Parts: sequence; C-alpha cells; structure tokens
Amino acid sequence: MAVSTMVVTAFIVPLGFLVRHTAEDRAIDAARSEVSAVVPVLAAGATREQVQSAVGATRAGAEGRLAVLTPTDWFIGEPFALSAAVQSARTEASSSLAETEGGVEMVAAVITGAEMAAVVRVFVPDEELYRGQWRAWLALLGVGVALVAISVVVADRLAASVVRPTQALAGAARRLGEGDLGASVEPEGPDELVELGTAFNDLGYQVSSMLARERELVAELSHRLRTPLTKLKMRVDQVGDVALAGQLRDDVDGVTREVNAIISEARGLLDRDRRCDATAVVRERALYWQVLAEDLERPWKLVEPGSSAFVALTESELSAALNVLLENVFSHTPDGAAVEVGAVVDGARVRIYVADGGSGFDSSSIERGVSGGGSTGLGLDIARKLAVDAGGDFAVSPSSLGGSEVSLDLPLRS
Repeated sequence: MAVSTMVVTAFIVPLGFLVRHTAEDRAIDAARSEVSAVVPVLAAGATREQVQSAVGATRAGAEGRLAVLTPTDWFIGEPFALSAAVQSARTEASSSLAETEGGVEMVAAVITGAEMAAVVRVFVPDEELYRGQWRAWLALLGVGVALVAISVVVADRLAASVVRPTQALAGAARRLGEGDLGASVEPEGPDELVELGTAFNDLGYQVSSMLARERELVAELSHRLRTPLTKLKMRVDQVGDVALAGQLRDDVDGVTREVNAIISEARGLLDRDRRCDATAVVRERALYWQVLAEDLERPWKLVEPGSSAFVALTESELSAALNVLLENVFSHTPDGAAVEVGAVVDGARVRIYVADGGSGFDSSSIERGVSGGGSTGLGLDIARKLAVDAGGDFAVSPSSLGGSEVSLDLPLRS
C-alpha cells in the first residue's frame, strides 16, 4: 500500500500543478481576447459611444472589469486606479501583465496620435484565475484514492494467490511430519508453487508406498521366522528325555521371545504413522449402530469428550474393534437392553468403552476359543490385541447399566 500511495502521489501532485497553470492560462487568454476586441476600435479613432459599445460587448466589460483610459484622462467603463503598469503604458506605450490586489491586470497601450497613449485595462480576479480548479483537484483526488484502493485489492488478491497455497503446503507438511501419510495439497497458485505442491504429493505417495512395502516385508519376515520355530517346538515335544526336552523348550522360547521383540520393534518403527481421531471414529460408529438400536427399541447413549483424541490405531482398526464390541452386545444381550458408547479423556489417555444393560459375562470370555454365549471369542481377542499393540489395556468390568462394560484404555498420540 505504501508503494502504491507513493506512486499515486507522484502522479497526482504534478497533475495538480498542471491544472492550476492551465486554469490561469485559460483566464489570461480570455482576458487577452477581450482586450484585442477593444484595441482596434480605439486605434481606428472611434467615438466615445463606439468605444463604450465595444467595451460593453465584452464579458469583462459587462462585469465592470474592462475599461479604457483615454489620453484626455476620461474613463470609458468602470474607473480604475492608475497603477505603475497603467502609468508605464500611457507614457511608454507598453503592454504588460501585472499582479494587483485580488488578481492580475492586463494593460495594453493604444497610440492614437495624442501625447499620451490610450490604455485598455482588464482585471482578472483570483476567482476567475482559478475557476474550476477545485473541482479538477477533487476529481484528481478521487482518482488517486480509487487507484490506491484498486491497487490494494489487486495486491491482496495477488498475495492471497501465493499465501493461501503456501499455508496449505505448510499445513500438509506439518501433518506429514506428524505421521499422516495421507496428507496432500491441491496444487494451485503460481507455477513454482504448483510444481512444489505436485512434488510434495509425489513425496508423500513415495513415503507411503515405501512404508507399505516395508510392512509387507516385516509380515513376511514374521511368518518365515515363526514357522520354523513352531516346527522346532513340535520336535522338542517329541524328545524322550524330559530334562533335555525342558532345556530345549526353554531355549526355543528364548529365541521366540527375541524374534517377537525384534519384529515388534520393526513394526513399531513402521507404525509411527498409525493415527486416528478416536472421538470421530466413536461418533461415526455410534451413529451407524444407533439405527439398529432404535429398531430394537434399545435405550442408546453416546458420550463424547468434546475434543479430538488421537490414538495409535488406524481408523479401520479402531472401527473394527468397536464393531466387535457392539456386535457382541447386540448378539448376547436381550432386545431392549440399554447400550452406552463413549470416549472419555483422562490426562494423557482416552478410555473407549461399550456398556450394556444385559446379564454380563466373565472376563475370561475374551480368551481365544472361549465364550459364554456360543461364539468363539475370537473377536474380543482381536480387540484386546489391538489395544495392547497401541500401548493400551483391554478390560471387562461391570457397567452402571447393570451389565458389562468392555473398554480400551489407550494412550493419546500427538
């Protein structure tokens, strides 16, 4: 804005002076034309009445600003003071333009054969000199303000076309740094920013693809290492010497633990990007299952923390765990039993729970292959493993509704 104001000022100020001089020149040219209309009449030796008629025919004469002083000291028109310019014109037959009080006077000498020259004098007041000047200045000022305003708007639009994509790129880079491999931008703005945005999207895709390949490699490595260890355990069980079998079993268990630790560490390094908003997932799953609850006339309640709560699970993993818990409620509690789904933030952890008003069940039913209602218990075991893998806990406890409450207590992830 400062630059545009300086440019407009440099443009407007000279134009203002030009307007002033143009107004002065216009007024003086008009006065000169009126003097020129009277001089030939005097030079031709016209009578007093003829000179009076010529003076009255001019605009300045009609307004009392143009008059003639004859060599015999008679005034034709409004009398005027004998200024130095008038005296010089009478004695030296010179014409001049001089400043006087309230404006300027133009004096022209006309030689008529007498000892002194006749003088035609026209007075141009300041109002006439600067007539129309203020309107022109106001117009220039309006143009200047409009130009500054337009330049500000244009500069703002141009800046926005650069700042907006830059901010979007910075935000996407921040999300990528926090582990959101799906972060991308819509390339826009100048060509350089479009190219940068496209390169950023390609980078995110390459990183995501690389981590996916690494996960596949770790999964394959896990399978290739655990399979021979399982076979080795089976062969140890066939050893006849009980003491030797026990020692071998301990050794195999030690190797298995080391392999599991290595694989877990590798998975942990690759899973740093696993993150989702538990609040949003709980809300989405609750709204999905609420339709079925209403059909079965089950009292339904959703508890939300009111803010985002990010955990070290993908959205699909947490959704799958909640589906398991809710499916267990609908399968093993009578129609009409109340259901409560919620997420509660407590310090650096969030507790995600599903509570029901059924008859409850023993926490041992979460073990694989054990169930109190005819199922395999595999789903609850999967939910437990997801909670443990995310650094949290899985618990079954009595609920305030009279049945059971199954909860995942997970650490928050920034």
